[in-house]
Amino acid sequence: MHRVLLFLSLFPILAALVLRKLNADRVLRACRDTRLSKTGNQLARLMLDASGHRDATIRTSKRAWAGAAVTGENWLSLPAAHAEGASAADLGKAALRVGLYLLARRSPSAISRRRWALRFGHVFPIFTTIVCIFGLVVGKLPALWLLAIVAGSLALATCAQFLTVTANLQAATLAAVVLEKKHPLPCTADIEATITVTRAWAWHSILPGLLSRLA
Repeated sequence: MHRVLLFLSLFPILAALVLRKLNADRVLRACRDTRLSKTGNQLARLMLDASGHRDATIRTSKRAWAGAAVTGENWLSLPAAHAEGASAADLGKAALRVGLYLLARRSPSAISRRRWALRFGHVFPIFTTIVCIFGLVVGKLPALWLLAIVAGSLALATCAQFLTVTANLQAATLAAVVLEKKHPLPCTADIEATITVTRAWAWHSILPGLLSRLA
């Protein structure tokens, strides 16, 4: 039974890994050294103003838990490195956060489900692993069952990311509309590059928790 559980758990994990490699990692590696004319913070401000949200404030944070809220009532948060950076990757991250802010105004339930999935993806596998290790230490849980159960928890967390990644994709689409219609960047090539990277960042968090960092 544990072999079946382990085998079935690998399908969503491998599928998410492939999707991230194809849609996110490849693009982000290619644009790492592409420098644009604005910083992430400047672009976010221009996009918010152009979309009629001049009252929204931009917060920056050096380190934040992945399950923490990135948008709220009249504010959005940017990682400090991306806020100050001027690479295509930095601007894409900023554009996606603006898209999430705009989506939160239109469909707060989609943002809530996505936030729940991110938190679940971080907490549930870790909690499951701790419980299984305790069971192994006291001698009541075979090692193969520990591996199968942990893999199953990661698979469930991955499925949660699958079902809610549409919120990121919708946010990327909203950001692309603002970039294309309002032209906050001086040239078409910069806009196209930013849109491409924004969509890549939307796929980047399809893996849960520690898997996302290890991939």
